[in-house]
Formats: sequence, C-alpha cells, structure tokens
Amino acid sequence: MIIQSLCRYYDILAKDEGAGISPPGYSKGNVSFALVLDPDGKLSYIIDLRIDDNKKKRPRVMDVPQQGVRTVGIAPNVLCDNAKYIFGVEKLKRSEFKEMLVKSSGKSASSDYKILAETEKEVVLVNQRSRDSFEAFKNLHHRLFDSLDDPGVRALLNFLDTWNPEDFARHPKIVEYMDELLDGGNCVFECEGIFLHTKPSVMEFWENHLTPKGDDTVFTTQCLVTGRTAPVARVHNKITGVVGAHKAGASLVTFNDLSFCSYGKEQSFNAPISESAMFKYTTALNYLLAHQDYRIRIAETTVVFWAETSGTACEEVANLLFAPPDVFEDDTGGEGPDPERVQDWEKIELIRDILDKVRSGRKIHLEDTGADPETNFYMLGLAPNNARLAVRFWHVDRFGNFVTKAARHHLDMEIVRGDRDPRYVSLYRLLRETVAQSADNKAPAPLLGGLVMRSVLNGTPYPVQMYGAILSRIKVERSINSVRAGFIKAYLLRLSRAGLMNLKEDLISVSLNKDNPNVPYRLGRLFAILEKAQADANRDVKSTISSKYFSSASTTPAVVFPVLLKLAQHHIAKSDWGFKTARDIEEALDGVDEFPAYLSLEEQGMFMLGYYHQRKANFTKKEEVVSEAA
Repeated sequence: MIIQSLCRYYDILAKDEGAGISPPGYSKGNVSFALVLDPDGKLSYIIDLRIDDNKKKRPRVMDVPQQGVRTVGIAPNVLCDNAKYIFGVEKLKRSEFKEMLVKSSGKSASSDYKILAETEKEVVLVNQRSRDSFEAFKNLHHRLFDSLDDPGVRALLNFLDTWNPEDFARHPKIVEYMDELLDGGNCVFECEGIFLHTKPSVMEFWENHLTPKGDDTVFTTQCLVTGRTAPVARVHNKITGVVGAHKAGASLVTFNDLSFCSYGKEQSFNAPISESAMFKYTTALNYLLAHQDYRIRIAETTVVFWAETSGTACEEVANLLFAPPDVFEDDTGGEGPDPERVQDWEKIELIRDILDKVRSGRKIHLEDTGADPETNFYMLGLAPNNARLAVRFWHVDRFGNFVTKAARHHLDMEIVRGDRDPRYVSLYRLLRETVAQSADNKAPAPLLGGLVMRSVLNGTPYPVQMYGAILSRIKVERSINSVRAGFIKAYLLRLSRAGLMNLKEDLISVSLNKDNPNVPYRLGRLFAILEKAQADANRDVKSTISSKYFSSASTTPAVVFPVLLKLAQHHIAKSDWGFKTARDIEEALDGVDEFPAYLSLEEQGMFMLGYYHQRKANFTKKEEVVSEAA
C-alpha cells in the first residue's frame, strides 16, 4: 500500500514540470566538476560547477545516469563518478595510510602503492584498490559504449585508454583542483560544449541499454505493486534524508539475512517489485524527503506527507499544523505584530481560523485552506534501523478529515498561557518535554513519536507512556509549563471523551474553574495557594514547599497536606495578605471531606492541572492589581 501510493505520486510529479524529478533510468547526482575533453580524449581543462552560497561551496544537483547502490565492493557509475574511479587515485588520512601498510606487510609494498603527494595529515596515492576502481570504470564504459559511434563517447574512451593514474599530480589542470577533486565530489564529462550524459544520442543509447534483452540473469515475475509480469529489482535504490539513518542512504525493502528469505530466493526477490515500480517509489520518496514543505521531524521519526494532487497547498497546511512557528503572546509588544515576522503571524491566523471552524463543528472547505478537502492524503513515519528503514506509522485519510483531527489536537491542548508561552505547540516541542532539561541528549524515547502521532491522526486517547513521562518530569523538576499542562489536559479530555474515566469533560477546563468539585483538582489549587502564602511571607526563601513536597503531595496527599496546612499558619501570620490567603484556603478546601491516601495517575494529572490553573490565576491577579494602582 505504501509503495503503491508512492508510485501514484511519482506519476503526478512526472506530469509537473516544476517538480524536477528524475526520469526513469536517471537519478539526482551531486556534481562538483566537469572534465572537458578534446576530440582526441585529452583533458583540456576543468570547470568548477559548485554553487557558492557565501558560506561553503556545494555541489550542483543534476540528473545523471542511474547511480547504483555501493557497499564495500567496487561499483562504478556511468558517466558520473568520483576521482578514485575516474582517475584511479585516492586520498587517505595518515592513520588510514598506516593501516594500509600494516595490511600489506609481507608483500611487495612498493608495487602495491605509489605516493603522489603528501602532507602531515594526508597522503595522495595510487594503490591496488584505486587501480581496480579505475579499471572497473574503464571496462564498464567500453562494455556499454563500444558500439556507439559518437565523437564525445570516442573521446571519453580514448581518455580512459590513455590515462595513467600516476600522472594525476603532474597534470597542470588537475593540480588547480587536486584537493577538491579528491574530497569525494562527483565529476561529469564535457565534449564539444555539452555534457556527455545529456547528449540525445547517449541518452537514447543508455535508455535502450536499460530495456531487458532476454538475459537469463534477469529474474522476471509478477510485480507486487503493479500486478504485471516484469523484471524484478534485485537491489533497491537508497533512501536519503531520514534523520539518524546512514548519510549514504538506507533501504526500505531489503533482505540481508538468510532467516528473512524463503523458497530459495535471495535479497529483494523475496518481495518481488519490478524495476519500474522500484524506481518510482524510491524517486518519489527521495523527492519528499529532500523538500522541507513535505516533511517534519517528530523525535527520531521523520514524517513525510503528500496529497494525490499537484501543487503544495495540502502539504503546506499539514506542515503548519504539526510544526507551527513559535509566536508568543507578547510578540506584539502592544503595538501590533513584528514587521519582520508578518509571515509567521499570517500562519498563526490561519491556524486560528481552522481551529475556530472545527470548534464550532463546521466542515473544512476549499477556501479555508486552499486545498481540496476531499483529496486523499498520506502520512508516512520512517525511523532508522541499522542499514534499513523502519515504518513507524502509515496513515491514509481525506485531507479534510486530517485537518479536523490535527485541529482537534490543538483544541484539546489549549490551556491558559503566559506571555512567553507559544500559541501553538509543535509535536517535536511536545515530545521534548519528556526529556530532562539538564540532559546532554535531548532525544525523546524512540517509540513515543509514533504513538503520539497515531493518537492525533486517529483521534484516540494519547499513549499512557507519554502521559507518564510528562508526570515524571514535573515531579522530578517540580516545574509545570503550558506545554506540559496542555498535554495533561488533552490526555484527560480524551480519556473522558472515550468513557475511560469517571470525570465529565466540562470539568477539564482551559483556565481556573473554582466551581470544579474534583478533589484532586482542589488539592492542586490548594498547594499553589500554600506556595504563594510562603512566598508572601518570605520572598528570599531558598527551600520552598514545592521543592520539598510537590511530588509527595501529588501522590499521597494524606501524608503531606496536614503538615503543609500547619506550616501555612506561620506564613499567614507574617504576611500582609494573610486574611485573603486564609479565605482562599477555605474556598479551595470546600467539599474536601478528607485527604485521599493515594492518587491514581489520572488524579495526579487533575492535581497538576489545578496547581497550574491556580498559579496562573495568582499571577494574573497580581498584574491586575499593579495595573489598577498605576
């Protein structure tokens, strides 16, 4: 299903001239230099194709003949490769060079390698592996193009036949770019003012070569994706851009152990996917991962999304809902939006409009988001798993339903905020709240991202693992912010909505609800009032009741609150606000007949919600008093 959807998306991209995806038989290559050959096959000069963006020169991306998957073996590419394959030369660090000498001990070391240049840190040399790589590159091009009568191809073959790797450091044109050429950048060939891989005659010859000619080594069977009988891809192209995966890419479909194979089949023949379908799904997936508008990161999971339509309207809205910009309450400074952040404010306004529609029960229409709500929408979560990719989740829905569920997540997370709290929280930031602030590694638990995403997309209760992690962080750090409080509220709301707890939805509020009779909620409010009473009595106190008693008060109230109430009498006696504090304590305890011996996880959440609401109310009242006095 995943690969079928990606193949259909490739067909959509192929019709979009602005998408710039590679046609069958080609792939995107990072090209740094063009090697210009004269008609006799001599290297005339070198053109630097890299793009200078004032920071660092980066390779130019262009369509080149399909590049194969490289492992530890020698595998040359067609008409585009690095210096080791084209020139038979490589650059090694001193440590790597010494290791090579150790391996070649006992042999004739002088015949195994020849040093062309060296520094204190690096050695440029020709060794047996670089010679073998060059020979493989030369033999491949002779095998492919010997029968093609083209001046440019003849020049390339002459160059390969006459080139001596040991002349590398003596060639006047190569010396100008020697370090850059050996840094691993790819080179293409130019002859008579045109890149060889773009010449119509070469392209036609290459594409005809890709068509199976009845070779016995080609395995043909029914494709799992298209249902047609076709040659099967033995090795699938690498997928690049997944966070945490190997930089060279990882495979989505791969079999690298005998226990994964059956019926005597090897590698990907166990999941027969045709060469055509393989090319389509890998090209489409790499395209999505390469564009910021089509992907987000949730913990260690890289999420890509797409719609079965041309254009990016659906994807832009999806990106906005899951990764909204950080816009804070006081960003306006009382004088309107910051001119430098106008686009961010426009995005926030769009989110607010969508949320208002969903809140009132109205459907999402085309004019609300600029995207057709009836189109199919797909979300795929990928995570690294050694040399392959693991699918964390896969979701298919109409775009309108997706927007509604994403908006419902934000509505459930709504909570009273401070001036420096974000208006809307990204999933990435939410998951970061499960990690200790002092931790060097800020990565959340690997599975949390997928679990939370499933809850959002399906509209189901949030995972208890996430809820437990948030509660633990609050207890350990004795700190609850708007993000943590918002998730606690959302978790309890969805439990109540699903009938999994004995608490009505209207008692789980956005801000302080003094009429809420829930005992854990009232005890959370009481703890905030007692904390404020201590602060009013002694502003300079270093050890507060929160630092000593918060965790136990939210878990075993019967043990802690009698002590705290006794301590509060001393604070009330010292404070100028003692009468008001005593009245607030009495109001919070109204309806609390006894302190519970133990609070369940859900009750602990209500305790923390009451504590957070009361603290925000305390600060709000203080600001109002200051404002009235002015």
